[in-house]
Formats: sequence, C-alpha cells, structure tokens
Amino acid sequence: MSDSKNPYTAPESNVNNNLQARSSIPKVIGIISIILGTLGLITGLMTLGGSFFASEALDSLQTSGAAIPGLDKSYLLISSIITLVTSIWAIFIGFKLLKYFDLGRRHFNYYTIVTIIISIGTFFYTKDMMDQMFADMPSDVANAAGGIATLGSMGAFIAPIILIIVALLLNQKNVKDSLI
Repeated sequence: MSDSKNPYTAPESNVNNNLQARSSIPKVIGIISIILGTLGLITGLMTLGGSFFASEALDSLQTSGAAIPGLDKSYLLISSIITLVTSIWAIFIGFKLLKYFDLGRRHFNYYTIVTIIISIGTFFYTKDMMDQMFADMPSDVANAAGGIATLGSMGAFIAPIILIIVALLLNQKNVKDSLI
C-alpha cells in the first residue's frame, strides 16, 4: 500500500497493461500490395503511352492485314485503363492495411473478386485471339502453337489463386481482430 499523503509515491491504478500483439500479416500484405500496385501503375502508364505513341504503327498494321487479331488500339486502351484502376486500388488497399484498417481487408476481398472476373474474361479473350491468329496455319502447327498459347494464358488463373490464398489469410479471426 502506498502512503496517500506522500506526493512522491506512484498512484495505484486498475489499468491492465496487457497489450494484444497485432498480426503482422496485414502489414506484409500491405507492403506487397503497394509494391505490386506501383509496378502495375508504371506498366499501365507505359502501355497507355505506348498505345498513343504507337497509334500510327497499329493503324498501319491493321490496314496491311499484318496485325494480330484482337490486338488493336481499343484493346490496349481498355487493358491500360483496367491496369491503372486496379493498380491504384491495390495501392489504396496497401496503405489501409499498413495502418491496420479493416477497410483494407474488405477492399482486398472485393479486389479479389474483381480480379477473378477480369482474369476469366482475359483468358477467354486471349484464347479467342490466339485461335484467330492460328486459323491460317497448318493444323499440326496451329495445334502446337495453340497449346503453347493456352498454357501461357493459364497464367491468368495463377494470380486469382494467390489472391484467394491471401484473402483467406486476411480473413482469419486473429488477423481480423487486429484490424481497426
């Protein structure tokens, strides 16, 4: 017991100083999200700039018939805009997760759903574009090239799988409890 008349004794308090340790998962995912979002932003800006600066080259390829089917200015413009929007969104999510805001986790869940939809659309568009490109080739060459193209476009499903795993990590109870 402290002497209540002595001004130099520390006061007693009923404050519980047990601090709950926060999960480091949101911070790590936030940093990765900011880095990948920044890289995507740079890529999107370069593609957007390239589609404007190479517009004459794309037009001449289209008119000469040497262009890749489906790869035109509108495709580049749309994919650049999607890349820019999703990259800015990823950077936003990263900063919210760094600050341990639950808003970052919720937006990551929405981001995962949107990315899955975009990936499925990209897969089918790319597959159709490759089928058109290989249509004039002999069947054995077209089948071999088509198989390689399909294998390459299967990469569109790797990112959503990774995002689903990360979303499952972010939605664990102990991680959700460490967010504000």
